[in-house]
Amino acid sequence: MRRLSWITSLLLGLVCASVQAADIWYLGQKIPDPQQPWRAADYALLRESLSKIDTNQPDALPRRSGQYTGAIYRRLISEENFRYQLNIYTPLELRQYEAQAMLNELKELMRVYFNFRAKFQPYGSEALGLMSYSLRQQAVQFTLTVEYWTTLAQAEQQNPGRLDGLAQTKQAAAMLTSSALDYLGLTSQFSHSDLSLYSHELAALMPELYVHLETPARDELRARLTQLSDEHPLPEVKKALSELLPVLQNVESDLRQKSAEPVQAPAQKAAPRLDLKLEEGF
Repeated sequence: MRRLSWITSLLLGLVCASVQAADIWYLGQKIPDPQQPWRAADYALLRESLSKIDTNQPDALPRRSGQYTGAIYRRLISEENFRYQLNIYTPLELRQYEAQAMLNELKELMRVYFNFRAKFQPYGSEALGLMSYSLRQQAVQFTLTVEYWTTLAQAEQQNPGRLDGLAQTKQAAAMLTSSALDYLGLTSQFSHSDLSLYSHELAALMPELYVHLETPARDELRARLTQLSDEHPLPEVKKALSELLPVLQNVESDLRQKSAEPVQAPAQKAAPRLDLKLEEGF
């Protein structure tokens, strides 16, 4: 184990930590510590460093299954990174800001890993993994939005400005979900195994995000999934999406049933009757 640890340090030249500053470097660029949960600022640091590495050293970005760089990529898509956002003891406003900042950084990291000019993606698995993780981040952001919404008075919930902000959040989620499905159609740019794994990740993530979309976006999503489950050339992808559709249909039925139920005002307790009878002895 000691020899393996030494070899890892030597070959990577990547984990060089100063005892005082605790800086960690990968190919001459500073990166956040893969052993600790990351926040938006860490993603920004990583994005800047990986952009420089990708420009100067082809085929050197951390890979999903890399023997030595896998630890970096696994931290990049670790659900532990949501810990700060889901900490109820941290002010909600700060957690919402963090969620949006991380989502923005993930979009920029996608640009680093995805080569728009390549006929076949050199980092196909990593790019698809980042897209799946972006959907997870979007779901967390909705969790925080719902949490915030419950803190508002009923009159404030109907404020046009509040409603417009909520609508914009839902529209952004619909666009991200639509983009996620677009990748399934790029069968010549991604390996079949990567697309198969990606389709199963989408099937696991989609219900949690689906409930927050507007009705037109949900209808469009189900229509696209139906088409892909019928026409996609890869059997594993068709299977994953075919199994997802009944789940979404059940969710849709529940959503429509709840929206059709009349909103009942809370029952008011009858005022206690005042007993004016005099007791004996008065």
